[in-house]
Amino acid sequence: MDNLEARLDQLEEDGFITVENALTPEETEHVRQRINHARTMGWEEGLNDVGNMWFDSLLDREPDTYAPLVGHPSIRPILEGMMGRQCQLRSFRAHINPGPYLQEWHLDFYGYWQEKHDLGHGRLVVQPVGINTTFYFQDNGPDLAHLKFVKDGHKIEPPHLDPMDRPKFEAWCEAQEHVILYPKAGDCVIFINHIPHQGAKHQEHIERSNVVCHYQVTPMYEGIWHVSQPRGYDGTFPFAEERRPWSKG
Repeated sequence: MDNLEARLDQLEEDGFITVENALTPEETEHVRQRINHARTMGWEEGLNDVGNMWFDSLLDREPDTYAPLVGHPSIRPILEGMMGRQCQLRSFRAHINPGPYLQEWHLDFYGYWQEKHDLGHGRLVVQPVGINTTFYFQDNGPDLAHLKFVKDGHKIEPPHLDPMDRPKFEAWCEAQEHVILYPKAGDCVIFINHIPHQGAKHQEHIERSNVVCHYQVTPMYEGIWHVSQPRGYDGTFPFAEERRPWSKG
């Protein structure tokens, strides 16, 4: 990747970058068709109130189609440049917006600021952080659809993060300065998980879909030199059993 260090600096400074033509036209069309196939098959987990239909099982159902998006060569230099071998795939989710769509303002990693405050509770604790990569399969545009960020929203702690204060949080986000992106089919937007953002469609009948990979920094990565073998993740976090109020389970 040309100018990698500059791209990494931009990601840290702005909180997001766009990798244009991250997927070839052939890759883009193939995945677009398979997401639509998943809808035809009824594989979605649900359709929420803001118009977002989501699919959590596609990586397992069709690994030949979806696994190449995980650490895709077009974005791998950025993931490695930011997280190195501590980069771990946290989740894989596809979306379709089948009708009207105005996403609520939100953070993907609501707990970032809470964990930052808790760093003083242990001498060896490390600030958790994550990165989102979103691949788009149709063109966005001023008259079609967009992705909107709160400018510099990853650098300041937003007020009203408690779930009961959501209307106040939404109002705060609306009142801030915004940066609006119009990614094209095949583009990938990479952003830091705790920046407030919002997606939307301006024409309710157009087709819009994407695939989101969430990555997190995990210091004890697989393959690290250690005297014992890891047991995996299930049930191995004894102090993290309490669910956050925003956890959807």
